[in-house]
Amino acid sequence: MEKISLHPDTINEVKEKIDLVEIVSDYVVLQKKGREFSGLCPFHDEKSPSFTVSPTKQLYYCFGCGAGGGAIKFLMDINKQSFKEVVLNLAHRYQIPVKSLAPEQQKEIQKQISLREQLYEILAVACNFYQHSLRQKEGEEALQYLIENRELSEETIQEFKLGYAPNNWETLYNYLVEIKNYPVMLVAQAGLIKERNKGDGYIDYFRNRLMIPIMDKEGRVIAFGARSLDDSLPKYLNSPDTELFSKSRTLFALDKAKKTIVKEDKAIVVEGYFDAIALHRYNIKNAVAVLGTALTESHVKLLSRYTESKEIIVNFDADKAGLKATERAIKEVENLIYAGQMKLKVVNIPDGKDADEFLATGKEATEKYLTLMENAPLWLDWQIQQIVNTRNLQESADFELAFQSIVRLLKKISKDSTKDYYLSACAELLSRGRSKFNNLNSQEFKKIYQSLQTATKTYNQNKKSRNVSSYLSKTSENIKIEEAEFLILLIYIHTPRYREEIVDLLDQKDLVFTHKPYRFLWQQIHSLNIEQLEQDTNNNLLLMLQENMHIPPDMSTTLNPILYPTENISQRLFAPEANVQSAIASLESIKLEKYKQYCQQQIPQLEKENDLQKIHHFYQEIIITEKQLQELKNMRFQTTEI
Repeated sequence: MEKISLHPDTINEVKEKIDLVEIVSDYVVLQKKGREFSGLCPFHDEKSPSFTVSPTKQLYYCFGCGAGGGAIKFLMDINKQSFKEVVLNLAHRYQIPVKSLAPEQQKEIQKQISLREQLYEILAVACNFYQHSLRQKEGEEALQYLIENRELSEETIQEFKLGYAPNNWETLYNYLVEIKNYPVMLVAQAGLIKERNKGDGYIDYFRNRLMIPIMDKEGRVIAFGARSLDDSLPKYLNSPDTELFSKSRTLFALDKAKKTIVKEDKAIVVEGYFDAIALHRYNIKNAVAVLGTALTESHVKLLSRYTESKEIIVNFDADKAGLKATERAIKEVENLIYAGQMKLKVVNIPDGKDADEFLATGKEATEKYLTLMENAPLWLDWQIQQIVNTRNLQESADFELAFQSIVRLLKKISKDSTKDYYLSACAELLSRGRSKFNNLNSQEFKKIYQSLQTATKTYNQNKKSRNVSSYLSKTSENIKIEEAEFLILLIYIHTPRYREEIVDLLDQKDLVFTHKPYRFLWQQIHSLNIEQLEQDTNNNLLLMLQENMHIPPDMSTTLNPILYPTENISQRLFAPEANVQSAIASLESIKLEKYKQYCQQQIPQLEKENDLQKIHHFYQEIIITEKQLQELKNMRFQTTEI
């Protein structure tokens, strides 16, 4: 792939169509904050969101680790891909024709892109084959199961494209390879056939199973779920992971649920295919199902694209396995829920029923189910109730286990008001549990409350305070130099029309960048063609720096605010001419102050040597320098924290 030279037209078209918020949302749960979006940075571990995305600028930046850039750079960094790999994938995503600089390279590109399209086609044909088989004599048992056992209508069977895999070793293989002439390797890559354990050849991956197509969010078949119709194990079997399918990143029925999730601003996640199908059948269409795995962080990020409130209700089975699955789901997304990036709620249906069974109990079941969802407790309330309900709090060993379990939950809460609420609520629960008469004892409550408070206390030093402390430890002079150099580079990069003036002023005043990261950036800029930079009205310089410059890790925190300015920093660009003059004046003043100090330091030694001529010279230099400093005083750059 590295040998392929993409045509500039293709690269430009990709850049025009790309949506950074959409791209980042595949990896980060984003919440709208004014004009920007924020979330937990995917490039380093953090508990409070410091990662911002600007839709208007199509730029992201993390205040924690300094990562920043545009959509292409984001995908390069997060997927460890080359520039060309990312552009090719984006071209496919946005259905942009790919052009290369040579005809032979064009063939290679088309081969790369057509692989996924061929897999989509093969899976669609297989889906039609399974649907057809369901209506044949061999599929009678499967069809009967759907109609009688699951009480599905013909409309629902058609909507979910349910089918049947015949009870033969090579039926689908013969159809796709021998009749339809699809390459055997592609059919295997689609997860529909597999090599025999002994001997040569292939056999069907699914046999004598009810087939449930798994769609991507666009409604294309990417895999299958299959339920056995005899005693074959496993009871449910998914396609293997393929080029198109990963069960930990895919949710069943999302293609049908996404519009309702947007409309209702919440999603319901259930355990099984038929739970999701039943909910849709009863017109609860914001439901999706996991595929034999816990709810993962990838699932949450996928769902969060469709709900502004980030409300997700987990409705797994209430049996032992279902409760464990719920606990695993909470653990998987713990960093997101503690950071307030999602609102996770949990519902277990009474009497241990799953959603499918509950909805089939009668006419009022749908309304009852919706009420359960409406009153679903937050994940933390659910976990606390589970801890209390599964322990005999009058027994000291059980009480201690419950106490420690609650402490482990509460100590991770960073918001004081939230922690205070739960300290009080948990102290009340534990206190009531200790009483044989289930009465709240004030002394017992206070004792437990204080114990919880002590056990959950944390002394994490505020990161911002550390940063401010470090910042204030710098000398005043160094701060002024860094601020002035920062402002000059910010204006130079983002307002092309002032570049020539900046270069002229720096030359006239004989000023150089002294702060190491800023000196590095200035050198990188001027390794490019200066004349082109001065005529660069479209600001291609910014794109070139963002995509091609390798910033040393120790400089990224310093330089990224210049390359990817936040809304506050961008306000410094509103009066570029005045700001340039002020920054230059500040640097010149510091330079003159240093020269004045040098002159003053020379006089005592010269007085010892009785060198009157040199003494007079330095006194004159001090007078001239002070006059120049006075002239610059009104233009001096005012210190502002960046």
